[in-house]
Amino acid sequence: MKNQTIRSLIIFLLFSYNLIAQTSKNNYPATSEEITITIGNDSIAAFGMFAAGEEKKETVILLHGLPGNERNLDLAHELRRNGKNVVYFNYRGAWGSQGEFLYSNCIEDVKKVMDFFDTSENSIKYRVKQNSYILFGHSMGGGIALLSGAKEDRVKKIAIYSPAHIGTASQELLDWVYNYTKGLFMLNVNPDKFYKELVDNKDSFNALNHKKELSQKDLLIFDENERNKEWIAQLDNVEYLLMKTDHSFSDKRLELIEKVTEWINN
Repeated sequence: MKNQTIRSLIIFLLFSYNLIAQTSKNNYPATSEEITITIGNDSIAAFGMFAAGEEKKETVILLHGLPGNERNLDLAHELRRNGKNVVYFNYRGAWGSQGEFLYSNCIEDVKKVMDFFDTSENSIKYRVKQNSYILFGHSMGGGIALLSGAKEDRVKKIAIYSPAHIGTASQELLDWVYNYTKGLFMLNVNPDKFYKELVDNKDSFNALNHKKELSQKDLLIFDENERNKEWIAQLDNVEYLLMKTDHSFSDKRLELIEKVTEWINN
């Protein structure tokens, strides 16, 4: 009789907890919102996908490549379903965001986005847990994720795929980037200035200079071939996965999303 009473009490408590949790989600449903973030004299376009529930949540920041055709919003929806906030934004000078598109600006923009959500007002408004971010970067955004995340105690995990790493880039690749940027009308970019910054600062844009800081993070790196394997092997605390696919993982999206979601939730 006593055991049955205890079981009944446990069932009642679990039911009450689930009812309260569901009520909280109903009162605070998942939302999507366009957000303008000011950086200096410029405004950049951001898009927030906020998970259901009243509590503040860990937030994943998506960092797109050059120019940013792949936005990983399929991943964003799955992460939100799993209780994470997700923020996508366009760097200064990209896709309508004001300002000049420069690699150094892209790195700084990541910090400014975190600063925006870490204010007391915005942390409450968007239910963002302060000082608790995950970076997910594609291609050029992968290199930016490593460089910006290494300097930030607020970043706990960094996941990247098909990374374009300036610090170990060949001259051939840098020349290709220079010619490619000439046709990117959706960017407010001076190809000569953009190229010169990459060449002049190639060493400072090398993530291997931040091995110590990155060793304190959890790193997940996917690639479509072994072109990055040598420099990735020099980093600590990395889970490295190779998938035979294209640069955007077009036919491996479900596998990518499943692995990233599992890794973030652990």
